[in-house]
Amino acid sequence: MTLIGKIVDGEWTTYQRGRNSIPAIKQFQLALRVEEKLSAERGPNNILLGQNLSDSADARAKLAQARAATDQSLSILLQAMRSQEDLWFTPLIANVKATTLNLALARQQVDLLAAKPKSERDADSVSVSVEMMVATVEIFSSTIGSLSNRVILADPQFHDGVESAQLSSRLRDIAGQVGSTFTAPVIAKRPLTPQEIYAFARLTGQADQLYSVIELELRSYYKNPAFKIALDNIRTHYFGDGVDFLNGLFAAGRTSGNYGLSSGDIAAIYVPMMSSIPELRELIVAELIQEAESRNQRAGYFLLATILLGIVAIGIFVMLIRLIRQRVLRPILDATELFVSFANERFETAIPEHLYNDEIGEMLRAIRVLKAHSLDKIRLEKEREELIKRLRASSDTDFLTGLLNRRAFYAQGEQQFGITRRYQRQMVVILMDVDHFKAVNDMHGHQAGDRVLCDVAELCRHERRKVDLLARYGGEEFLLLLPEIDLLQGIAVAEKLRAAIDAHLFQLDDGVVLKISASFGVASFEDDDNLESLIARADQKLYAAKNAGRNKVMPARQVNEFVVA
Repeated sequence: MTLIGKIVDGEWTTYQRGRNSIPAIKQFQLALRVEEKLSAERGPNNILLGQNLSDSADARAKLAQARAATDQSLSILLQAMRSQEDLWFTPLIANVKATTLNLALARQQVDLLAAKPKSERDADSVSVSVEMMVATVEIFSSTIGSLSNRVILADPQFHDGVESAQLSSRLRDIAGQVGSTFTAPVIAKRPLTPQEIYAFARLTGQADQLYSVIELELRSYYKNPAFKIALDNIRTHYFGDGVDFLNGLFAAGRTSGNYGLSSGDIAAIYVPMMSSIPELRELIVAELIQEAESRNQRAGYFLLATILLGIVAIGIFVMLIRLIRQRVLRPILDATELFVSFANERFETAIPEHLYNDEIGEMLRAIRVLKAHSLDKIRLEKEREELIKRLRASSDTDFLTGLLNRRAFYAQGEQQFGITRRYQRQMVVILMDVDHFKAVNDMHGHQAGDRVLCDVAELCRHERRKVDLLARYGGEEFLLLLPEIDLLQGIAVAEKLRAAIDAHLFQLDDGVVLKISASFGVASFEDDDNLESLIARADQKLYAAKNAGRNKVMPARQVNEFVVA
């Protein structure tokens, strides 16, 4: 009965999870569409600000259409959240209202500029209007984050898909921001300012990193050819044609400022090149919805079948019990129940006293001896298992951080390296060293140093994948082995971990707050003979990072993620 109840409860939980995940995914999809509309509205804004008053009728009409589409997407999202009648949505509804208010202010700024003659629209005011629209998207991003977490809580198996959809939406917004970088310079017909040059480099770098992460997250979806086609389209149309177009504008902006195009011309050319990005996002969300519906349907069938089988099993069980009670003597039944209890390790069952010195009495006495021996055996086995568990843990684990120790790392890492070398797979080793750690010990004591190491270890745990190996390699050195990724992806992981450590506030027991940084050496498998050789190359780059000023990531060979023509 207990087993049947647990099975039914498990299937019911799976069914409920599917039912909850479907509306959560759809609300998440509505939020992503709002972000897309907010980003897309910048294009008509830029076109209008580049038009003369006499030629702006068509641009105003297109802007009105874009604003109507944005308002409609916000209204649909609000309606969907309010229909849930759940207090959880209260802060999200407030955030959407704040987004709407900021959007109205940004639109007002655009309208004030558009009402002036083109000659009176100074570049600084145009830049402010662009920044206000970008800020609107940033305000709304917290709603997307909350709704994505709701999907993952409903079904953790959707984590990769949800994160990929969110990153795709973010990639579309950043791509739009890159194009908007040229709005003020093109309207003013001037070269790019140092701030605009920096913004262009920063945004294009972010776009390239986002695409790398999206490709990594979508590995599990490659069985669907549509995802490979969508990724190829982004690589061809945006990172190919689109980036080439942007580089041409950037080259003109670095020199003469003669772009040869109006803001409307740029939007007409550049916006279609970004269309492949939201197509990937919609494909991911559609796959999530389809998978959620399929799981929910399967769970419903399994739940129904489990209930029916449970009813049949209970019926058979009742019939057998009635038959046994009718045809078997009570002492034999008691003895049988005792044997069943002992077989299932339920030794709390009391052994009844037998008043007669006969075969049943002998059997019950033998059962008492069996029970005593069984309890002794179970106790000894538990003590043995606990001892083995403690010995294994102490031999494989660093006592301070709880990470793998050096011996355990090599034991597991050699297996991974052997697979990588035999099948010529990809592998990256990241060797990290906490900067100025001796100064922490000298100034605050070894207990503070231990606290810093534990916090760094926890940050490393948070950033690694389940398949990665993480160990404390030395005093303040940590080592990560990342299978199935290339050097560029390994650099991205190291940079993400470096930024996390740099941003973390290390709180000591005495209330002192420290800022700590770390240096990283990154090396990828390149026909190394052994794991020590790969680690040695990473170690060389670690020392290069320290010699270069610390708080840096140094790869074993130069990698150019993005090249400006």
